[in-house]
This record gives sequence, C-alpha cells and structure tokens, in this order.
Amino acid sequence: MQPDLYDLLDSDRSASPDELKKAYRKKALAFHPDRNPDDPQAAMRFKEVTYAYGILSDPIKKAQYDRFGRVLSEGRSQGPFGVSEEIDLSEVVGQVFKDLFGGRRKRKPGHRKRDLRYTVTITLEEAACGTEKELRFQRKSPDGRSLDERLKVRVPPGVDTGQKLKVAGKGTAGDRGEGDLYVVVNVADHAFFQRRGGDVFCDVPVTYGQAVLGADLVVPTLRGPVTVKLPPSTQPGAVLTLKGQGIRPIKGRGAGRPGDQFVQVVLEMPVDLDDSARRSLAELDAALKASGSPLRRLYEELLSTEEPKA
Repeated sequence: MQPDLYDLLDSDRSASPDELKKAYRKKALAFHPDRNPDDPQAAMRFKEVTYAYGILSDPIKKAQYDRFGRVLSEGRSQGPFGVSEEIDLSEVVGQVFKDLFGGRRKRKPGHRKRDLRYTVTITLEEAACGTEKELRFQRKSPDGRSLDERLKVRVPPGVDTGQKLKVAGKGTAGDRGEGDLYVVVNVADHAFFQRRGGDVFCDVPVTYGQAVLGADLVVPTLRGPVTVKLPPSTQPGAVLTLKGQGIRPIKGRGAGRPGDQFVQVVLEMPVDLDDSARRSLAELDAALKASGSPLRRLYEELLSTEEPKA
C-alpha cells in the first residue's frame, strides 16, 4: 500500500500551492542525495517526496488524487511505489528543482569540459580559394596543466564572416572528456572587391577611347586577371558579367553554386591636361557633336523649341 502523499510532505489536503511548495522544499533539502551521499534510505525518501510534490503541484493530478486516491494513468511510467502513474520522476526532479531553487541541481565537484573560440582573419582571395592557417592558443589538459597548442586548420573555399570551423577535442579538458575548439572566420574587407553572398562586385576604369571604340579589357578577379571584350560605344555605368568568377558559398543562399563577378564600367576623366592635349580634345569634341547621336539630336531639338529661362 502506497503512503499518503500529503503525509510524505507533512502537509494536509487544505494546503495552498505555496504551502505545498514550502513543505516540499524543506523535505527535499533534508533528503537530498548530495547531503546524504551514503544513505540509500534518504535517497528513497527524496524520490518519494519529489514524486508526491510532482503529483500535488499539478492541479489536474491533484484533483484525481484527492478524489480517487491515485492518479489515473495508462501505465506509461512507474512511480517510486511500484504502481503505474502518469509521471516521469526524472522529469519531475529536474523541473521541481528549477522551480524551487532557480536552476539545475548541483553537480558533484569537478572540472567541466569547455569549448574554446579562436578568431582567424583571412583575405577575400583566401575565402574564395581556401587556405590553411596555423593557430597558436592555450588550453587546459585533463590534469589541469596549461598546454601551448599549435595546429594547422584548413579553411575551405566559400567561407564567410561569422562561420565556424570545429576542431574536435581541442577545447578545455574536464572530468568527462575534452571540449572542442571553434574557429570563427573573419573575412577582411577588400579595397577593390565587394562581396554579397557568392557574388563579387567591382568598378573598372576605362578611358574615353576604350568606351567609344571598344577594347580588350583586362579585369582583376579573385583568382587572377582575365580579359573581357568591351563592346564599342559602351556607356559609363554599364555592367559586364563574368560568369562563375565569384565565390562558391558553403552555407546559406546559393550554397554549392559558384557566384558571378559584376564589373561596372567607370569612365576615367583625364586630369592635368597640357595645352596641346586640350586643343586636341576640343577639336575631337566639335567633331563628335557634328556627327551627332540620336540622343544628341533629340536633346538639341527640344532646346530649339523653347527659350532658356534665367
């Protein structure tokens, strides 16, 4: 015959939830295994009072117990008295201690294993092609000694800022093994390229002659320069697409697919012209105006119909 749950807590059926909680707290502290490490009877009493509080702190189960003297169940778990009850004692212990004492049950003294973090900074070129970095750091050994570690880590192509590389077993050691080392990647800003996911963007200067006549344009990429056909009469601001010359991300949107490089044409304006160059440019400008483009003709037509306003 199982004992009365109220008697286990030295409480009565009219007790309020707060009174039940205080009664359980007193009993749980008295019979806690950490306070009675070699007392199996105390361990059993701790299970019994925890079981009792788990039932009586639940309004539905308490109502069933008050009416029927037991909790109706489907035989899914066993209580500490050898009867089928709808309760998992291990879950109750964890939840009860969280409610009453504000956290987890205390562990026995010892060293806990811990993970370590190490930040490594790489260039955008290294992020695109992959690289290998040597790390130097300190960690604790299982016997508590400080170890100076040196190891090489392969950084795969496609990584981005904030992504982590895991090195198993290179964290701080504890009673239950060793933690892991997490290498956090930081990709440095580039002076020429900008990255968005797997795509790369850049501006390339062209002369006026190249824009008008077209040219074989040499363009830098993350893997070395390539030659691109610049069509005649390319307008400033035009964008050329270099397929597959971006980065192949390893995570996130577009993972596993190579990105592209987008090249925006920027007209390079000459500075510090001498007198001869100025005269030649003025003659060329007059000739170009005379030839006229469709936009030029429309522009001048609109100007001829209205008087300019001050």
